[in-house]
Amino acid sequence: MIQLLIYGNTNCYYIQGKKGSLLIDTDWAGTLQLFYRKIKELNIKNIDYLLITHYHPDHMGIAQDIVDSMSAKLLVVDIQKDYIHFSDKIFEKDNKIKFTPINTKPVIISCEESRDFLKELGIDGEILYTPGHSEDSVSVVLDEGVAFVGDLYDLNLASAFNDEKINNSWKNLLSHNISKICYGHHEQVINKEK
Repeated sequence: MIQLLIYGNTNCYYIQGKKGSLLIDTDWAGTLQLFYRKIKELNIKNIDYLLITHYHPDHMGIAQDIVDSMSAKLLVVDIQKDYIHFSDKIFEKDNKIKFTPINTKPVIISCEESRDFLKELGIDGEILYTPGHSEDSVSVVLDEGVAFVGDLYDLNLASAFNDEKINNSWKNLLSHNISKICYGHHEQVINKEK
C-alpha cells in the first residue's frame, strides 16, 4: 500500500510492505506537528525505516525528529553518507525554526543490496542511484511500476538540460518499466501508448 503525505511543501510517500514500512522523505524543519496530524489522518501507526531521496532541507528537515519519536531507523544508501549533514548550516542560519541535526547511527546499504533489504520488508523493488538534481540523489522503484524520484528533473524537461548524469538517471529508471513517477513536488503518469 502506498500513501501520499502532503503536510507542507514536499510530497512524502509511505509504503506499507507485507512485513514492514518505509517512509520516503520528510518536509522542512518545523513541520513535525503537521506530520503528526497527517499520519493520524491516514491511520499510519508505525514507520520502520525512513529513506531520504537527497539531503536538501525540504526533504530531510524532520528526519531526526521522526527517528526519535517513532523509533524509525534511518536508511542511508552508501553514496549518501557524506551528504547527511548537507542542510545543517542552512537550518543553523534560521533561528526561528527548530531543527534537530541527524545524530542517529543509520542503517547503511548499497543499491546492489537494496532489493534484498526491501524484500525483508515485504516490498518488491529496489533503490537506484539517480544523480542529476544532486550528487546524493536516489530513487525507489517498485516492481509494480511506481518510481519515487525526489527532485530529479522532470522527465519531460530532462532533455533540455543536456546533462549526461540526468539523462543516464532517466535511462536507468525507464529501463525498469515504470508507469508512474512520484516526484517530491508533483506526480506524473507515463503514457505508454505513444
